[in-house]
Amino acid sequence: MRLKILNVHGGHNFNVSGAYGYFSETTEDRKVKDIVISKLRSLNFTVYDCTDDKGKTQNEILKNIVSKCNAHTADLDISIHFNASNGEGHGVEILQYSNKTQEVAQNISNAIAELGFKNRGVKQRTDLYVLKKTKAPAILIECCFCDSEIDASLYNADRMADAIVKGLTGMNLNISKPKIAYNGHVQNLGWNDAVCDGATCGTVGQNRRLEAIHIDTRYSNLDLYVKAHIANEGWHDYGKIDNNTVIGTVGKSEALECLCLNCTNANLMYRVHQANVGWSSWTKADGISTLGSVGQGLQLEAIEIKIL
Repeated sequence: MRLKILNVHGGHNFNVSGAYGYFSETTEDRKVKDIVISKLRSLNFTVYDCTDDKGKTQNEILKNIVSKCNAHTADLDISIHFNASNGEGHGVEILQYSNKTQEVAQNISNAIAELGFKNRGVKQRTDLYVLKKTKAPAILIECCFCDSEIDASLYNADRMADAIVKGLTGMNLNISKPKIAYNGHVQNLGWNDAVCDGATCGTVGQNRRLEAIHIDTRYSNLDLYVKAHIANEGWHDYGKIDNNTVIGTVGKSEALECLCLNCTNANLMYRVHQANVGWSSWTKADGISTLGSVGQGLQLEAIEIKIL
């Protein structure tokens, strides 16, 4: 499928907002949409932003989007959304009207799945207004589930946009991949964006507990084993973690207090910031050393991880 002129839009708007969970669909689909458009234009694609912010009802929004899309002669219309399913679903799926878009839809689904999301594949939907009313072939990207704890721990707007662009163009825009990436669930802030290679995850000086962390082990194919001490719950042994493992708790207002990491196939180092104590020393993930404390009621507030 030849792609040179594209219509791109974010779904819903703030008058009739989309799904909500660990983050807002409407907020994030616009972040991803803006990054996708910027990156495609930098690659000399002609891209029209067909997002609607004026419609007062869902029907108005859909009609306005289709009207904007049909005002241009495009090769493909791309609708960016986030899914929700009462916390029960997770992963990426692409909706299409016909098999004309099968290849590009599958490429996008595969590229997003490479970020660690479950690949739910491409699905035929002939009932969706945007897919059946636009002149150009159209796809609807359900990037991931905004009410899934697993997906929220993986999600990052920049990486999601890069994956969509990769699926559309075959170009991998990440010049250098990180060795390790991680993000955290912070008191009153929720999941933060992923950071990598020694950057700070969490907060310092704000007295906010670090409640959970997610560590992406795929970049270096790490064999990483984790134990964590959680306030009021004690030690949890997570064993060998994978990209779906959430270390800690979400929604319980319980702090991570102590961590023990064991990486058996790389020289992984980490340190933590503890309330009233500050930063620990950089420590090898040897399965013996622990960072933090037990029985002192001191919360972890931030973590940094790197591979030497």
